[in-house]
Amino acid sequence: MSRIPPVENIALSLQEEPGSAAMATLFRVMAHRPELAQHSIQLLETAMRTGTVDPGLKELLAIRVSQVNHCFY
Repeated sequence: MSRIPPVENIALSLQEEPGSAAMATLFRVMAHRPELAQHSIQLLETAMRTGTVDPGLKELLAIRVSQVNHCFY
């Protein structure tokens, strides 16, 4: 449970995928600052969905980085 409650009455432009519930909660908390949330969503989408690196490899890298830093992902 986050210390800042998520904003529940907003529509997020995230693609639904397995494991995206935690990301949706993160962006719902960021929604208290809509410009910050929108820019962060765009950054995530660009980083994870474009480029020459396979998206599956990017996802594995994100998981490993969170493990190394003892973060929940």
